[in-house]
Amino acid sequence: MGQKLAAYDIAGDIVAFYDTVDSPAPQGMPVVDISNEQWLQLIRAQSAGKRLVVDGDGKPAALDPLPPTRAAIASVKRAQRDLALTATDWLASRHQDEKLIGNGTTLSAAQFSTLIKYRQALRDISDADGWPYIDPPPAPDFVPRIA
Repeated sequence: MGQKLAAYDIAGDIVAFYDTVDSPAPQGMPVVDISNEQWLQLIRAQSAGKRLVVDGDGKPAALDPLPPTRAAIASVKRAQRDLALTATDWLASRHQDEKLIGNGTTLSAAQFSTLIKYRQALRDISDADGWPYIDPPPAPDFVPRIA
């Protein structure tokens, strides 16, 4: 076993660990020497959710994660919206099929109207003031019972 190394990117984030004997760093990869104890501490810190960096003094450090970016929050909100739309697709489709068949519908006309308005509100949410820092509209009361 050789010298442990922490490789880092241009932002100073530690991206990999290497060993000069068992797994040498690729040519040109910026690295700092670390002790076995530092390596273990960094691995434990990363397992606990910390982000690993090389600080301004060239020393490895474990820091709290950065808060999510607006884009990351928006991506999560869009995924939640898409999931809510997908979860109610079958209700809208079934209602339309039942109307075409003509033997009555599971949803009342008022429930179907509420469902369609809910689905439209989900589609419109990304244009709302405060996006993405707003909650999606609540599902109609009947959706969890039927879905």
